[in-house]
Amino acid sequence: MKHKIIAFFSIFLMTTLLIHGRSVLAVNAFNEENSALYSENISVAINCTSAELSISSIVIGNATFVHFPTEIDISGAELTNVILIGVGFSRQGSVLLFLFNNTDTTTATSLANAVKDSIEPAFKISFTWNSTGITEDNYVNVTYTGSGKSDLPGYLNWLMGKCLAPDLGGFTLTFIPMSNEMGALILVSAYKESGGFDWVYSMGVVYSTSIPVGAGEHKIDFLDLLNVESLAPSLYASYEDWISSTVSLTIISNETVSYVSSEPGLANLPEQLKGWYINLQPPQPPAQLIAYFSFGDDPNSIDRLSFTFSGLVIPEFTMLTPLIALMSAASIALVAKKKISK
Repeated sequence: MKHKIIAFFSIFLMTTLLIHGRSVLAVNAFNEENSALYSENISVAINCTSAELSISSIVIGNATFVHFPTEIDISGAELTNVILIGVGFSRQGSVLLFLFNNTDTTTATSLANAVKDSIEPAFKISFTWNSTGITEDNYVNVTYTGSGKSDLPGYLNWLMGKCLAPDLGGFTLTFIPMSNEMGALILVSAYKESGGFDWVYSMGVVYSTSIPVGAGEHKIDFLDLLNVESLAPSLYASYEDWISSTVSLTIISNETVSYVSSEPGLANLPEQLKGWYINLQPPQPPAQLIAYFSFGDDPNSIDRLSFTFSGLVIPEFTMLTPLIALMSAASIALVAKKKISK
């Protein structure tokens, strides 16, 4: 179990590097005249060949909205070449990960150890060094592990007070309801360019579950998965009448899948921006269908959010569904903005 948690957290945390890099560009596009950066995304990936569903709810912003606990000094020289710090918590265990650029493994471990001493009390946890390695992109990955949080919702409630602006609302209201799922994972991460200290942060919750098998129509009820009655964007996730709060869906299958219906319905440009959008470009295999819901220019809450597709769901083998979900979510904000602009 320990090695499984480490592997999943490492994939999850390092994939946020993709999400940060692309989403921050998208948020900048929405806020060219505003120094405050904030966006939020709910992402669902369905793997029809393993009958698995992974859902994540993540918010991204600068320190005005999302940040590490203030007890942590992230302006020290030890972090000059760090591009990602990620902390993950579950009921089974916890993980701390550093990603260094232009640093050898011995130096990276020494620098990470120095910073770890301030991270542990700030997050109320102790970490033990687990491994140091080199990634495919020649970054150095230093990983630590710790004990789990038995009262995950209670810990998350405390952590949100330490890491989020108090009036964010929006998708952050899904965090605690999602954390009630037994397999839930909490993620807090910080990203910057190597050599600089312009940090951007994210916080979110993710969990996986199974879906019914069989052929025919399959309805995905997002609010039920989020354990909430309604969903509304944060007041801070908008700029010039455009709301940067999106819900994305990626369906992975060996067989063809097709759209059947959705709640709300499909967007109707240019009159109706709020609604579901189907990606008309063929997705990269193994994905078969990619769609997203956008609030467009309408911030009113919704009490129905579902997507029904037709296809065969049958467990054949396990794939990295959460990784694919996160990678697809990374480009949602940019794609949405481009489609509306057109």
